[in-house]
Amino acid sequence: MSEESARIYDAIAEELDKAAAHARRTAEHFRDGEVPRAAAHAWATQGHVHEAQRRLEGQSRDHAARSRP
Repeated sequence: MSEESARIYDAIAEELDKAAAHARRTAEHFRDGEVPRAAAHAWATQGHVHEAQRRLEGQSRDHAARSRP
């Protein structure tokens, strides 16, 4: 289970790294006045954040199912 959890968190980190790269590109495009390109990268940023959140939610549900109050 530990290795599986580690792989999941590696995947979450990858998604967040991709989100950060898109956010940086978004800023570049806004600075250059390229609003449509900025908007496209902004949406990609959000998509990667949503995917990371989805994976985190799965981990929290698994933990809740196994935990004892």
